[in-house]
Amino acid sequence: MKIAGNGNEIQLVRLCKRGSTKAQFKLYKLYSKAMFNIAVRMTNNSELAEDILQDAFIKAFSDIARLKDERAFGGWLKRIVINRCIDVMRKERFITKDLETVSDRHFEIMDEVNEEFDPEIVHHFIKKLPDGARQILVMRALEGYKHAEIGEQLGVSESTVKTQFFRAKQLLGKMIRDENRKIFKTEQIKA
Repeated sequence: MKIAGNGNEIQLVRLCKRGSTKAQFKLYKLYSKAMFNIAVRMTNNSELAEDILQDAFIKAFSDIARLKDERAFGGWLKRIVINRCIDVMRKERFITKDLETVSDRHFEIMDEVNEEFDPEIVHHFIKKLPDGARQILVMRALEGYKHAEIGEQLGVSESTVKTQFFRAKQLLGKMIRDENRKIFKTEQIKA
């Protein structure tokens, strides 16, 4: 993850390693919005995401001396946020939701989402996915993790991740198609 002013960011990380609270605040300001968005997408709960964000920054700043490459701060922080989300979701037992109970007949294959569809609506539908499906979809499609990495993070097999990712895409596709049908019917009624 790159933030504008990368040279300045490296300097801030170096100052944080020396204990500068001003540098910590500046790094927080640089990264807090992006990290909060990741936590919200993972947990679907803004209050929980705020707690996770605070915990992640506390951990990052306490362990920053271990960071060898100052340029990697953003990616390192992102991993801390995602790991914290997973830990919290496990404790809340959200991650254990089994998608196998959802019948295959309720899904149609979604090859791709219509690029003209409003991203806000897609984000709204992602938030409605079952927690386990949402987490895997966010980690794979939005955050770019590989199936094996997700499986390792969540403590499940790679094939389980692939299956749940596929089903999450199908469910999301069904929601989007249903919304398109509603919009189409509304437009027909108005015409």
